[in-house]
Amino acid sequence: MMSLILLTIAIVAIVVGLGWQWRTAARALPVDAAQVIPPAGPVFLFHGDRLIDTTHDAQQMIAPFSLMDDRDAMIHVLAPEFPGLAAHLDANDQKSCRIAHRHHASIWVDITWPHGQLRVAVCGSLPKDADGALVPFATSQQADELALLRDVLRHTPQLIWRTDSDGKVIWANQAHTDFWAGRDQTQHDASALAAPSDGGASGGASGLRRVAFPAAGNDPDQWCDVLSVQQGQSTLHFATDASAAVRADQDRKTFVQTMGKTFAELSIGLAIFDRHRRLVTFNPALLDMTRLGFEFLSTRPTIDTVLDRLRETRILPEPKDYASWRDQFTAVEAAARNGTYREMWNLPDGQAFRVTGRPHPDGAFAFLFEDITADLSLTRRFRSDIETGQAVLDALSDGIAVFTVAGTLVMYNRAYATLWGMEADPGLEHRAAASEIVTWHACCAPATDWTDLQHFIHQTGPRDPWSDDALLADGRMLRCQAIPIAGGMTMVRFTLAPRNLPVLRKLAQTDPAIRALKR
Repeated sequence: MMSLILLTIAIVAIVVGLGWQWRTAARALPVDAAQVIPPAGPVFLFHGDRLIDTTHDAQQMIAPFSLMDDRDAMIHVLAPEFPGLAAHLDANDQKSCRIAHRHHASIWVDITWPHGQLRVAVCGSLPKDADGALVPFATSQQADELALLRDVLRHTPQLIWRTDSDGKVIWANQAHTDFWAGRDQTQHDASALAAPSDGGASGGASGLRRVAFPAAGNDPDQWCDVLSVQQGQSTLHFATDASAAVRADQDRKTFVQTMGKTFAELSIGLAIFDRHRRLVTFNPALLDMTRLGFEFLSTRPTIDTVLDRLRETRILPEPKDYASWRDQFTAVEAAARNGTYREMWNLPDGQAFRVTGRPHPDGAFAFLFEDITADLSLTRRFRSDIETGQAVLDALSDGIAVFTVAGTLVMYNRAYATLWGMEADPGLEHRAAASEIVTWHACCAPATDWTDLQHFIHQTGPRDPWSDDALLADGRMLRCQAIPIAGGMTMVRFTLAPRNLPVLRKLAQTDPAIRALKR
């Protein structure tokens, strides 16, 4: 019984030993393959994609990459050092070759195919540590990476430094050193480097904050965005130049203040809505004109809320039915966005607003409220004065016509239109003096010379009144007077004399000589 137990223990020990040997890649190797492996140096032997044997140095090379396949791990380690190795192995053409190291010609890789198996041997003057052990290529890669990182830290424009738990600077990069060169830094510690100059900022010991660093000489302070990252008992700080952003923000604030002052002095009410339809800017003139109140406008109401409040305060014309009111909101907003909204709002108290919609970038739009009550009153007064003056002229029995210096008929009364057979509406058209004289000549005896009157109308500078008599075709005498008036214009007045006696009128109408001359 005891011998059976000992036999079982021996078998288990043998199996465990074989398993450990398999996991460490010390698998059984054919005699012919073992003969080609040298006793030292990194050598890999593959049967297909399966690693069947390695040297100790080779096993140490791929040990950190245990999650990868053995072949992929070998390629991952050797390919960066030996150009073309991965492509040659991927070709799988079983051609032997030698590939030199990318930097050291005394190191190379021999790729052979003994008995159809892949053998990769690293040969030459391989680097070794102080104990004589082979330095893995991964260590060389790490050294290259470390050199690269140091080069990046040396040339980066970003200020980077590390402080201990007491705030003392224990490491800094080249940009940090150059930055403080020539500056008045009485204490080269975290309080001078990391603490915000405004007495406090969000983030505490860690986090992103904006800090003003003292500048050299009389130059303005340099602003930086400082990010502090806590790492155990020390803190790593990163400072990025933010002076341009600070200046841009200051310029923006100055511009906004200037625009605010300009808007405050405008007599036109201004309301600007953003792309979300909320009020973002308004000026005092809007408060005075709409009487909406600062408290209401400062809540950034939407466009339909503002229009609804304008309707409630009877600033916006009341619609016939409230059902169409919301549709009108949409129409007003759409018209303002494309810049086509322009309407006159007549208020019940007699005021009148000209409201204009203007589009802005990024979907924003603005409303301009212009109080045109005074302009409308002035226009109405002018219109009333013109209508009154026209009524006065129409009440006169004499025909009155007014010509500009260019000879354009701009005004006449009803008596003038009746006398010469014209339309009674003086606003229909403006006719030239030459065409009017043709009409006068056709209605009068040819003895009258109208050329002098035409010259008088076109004459500029000081003028004496002109007058002459004409005989109408019906025998009446017509007194013509041309009087200079303001603006270089001329008023022509036609006064009718009493009708001639029937005998004289009859003689004038039947005289063949007069008829012949008229032809």
